[in-house]
Amino acid sequence: MDGRSECTVAKWGRKKFDVKFADTITEAGLVGLLSKSNTDRYLLESLKKKIFISIEKHHSKQVVVSGHQDCAGNPVEDEKHRQDTLKAAAIIKSFVPTNIEIIPVFVKRDLKQGWMVEKL
Repeated sequence: MDGRSECTVAKWGRKKFDVKFADTITEAGLVGLLSKSNTDRYLLESLKKKIFISIEKHHSKQVVVSGHQDCAGNPVEDEKHRQDTLKAAAIIKSFVPTNIEIIPVFVKRDLKQGWMVEKL
């Protein structure tokens, strides 16, 4: 949801995967919400529906799962946020076809280079 990280991830993904466009599914604090033991069923079903639209209708081959520093929706320490991102990626991997690559990343601020993607 946060434009600081979404723009960074979209730019990184377009370059890494050599694509012109990237689908984006956002929700404030999404990786934190998914990493909870009692994930909201409606949220999970909504996420699945959107991911399958991206895969089936837009022919997406990768799903980038991102967390970021200074997240208002999941205000935890960076290391916890990285762990939440990895757990969310594992949850998504469990319901997508095996040919879809799941890439967990963490977006962090570098004082010299601005916002940067760290592959987890």
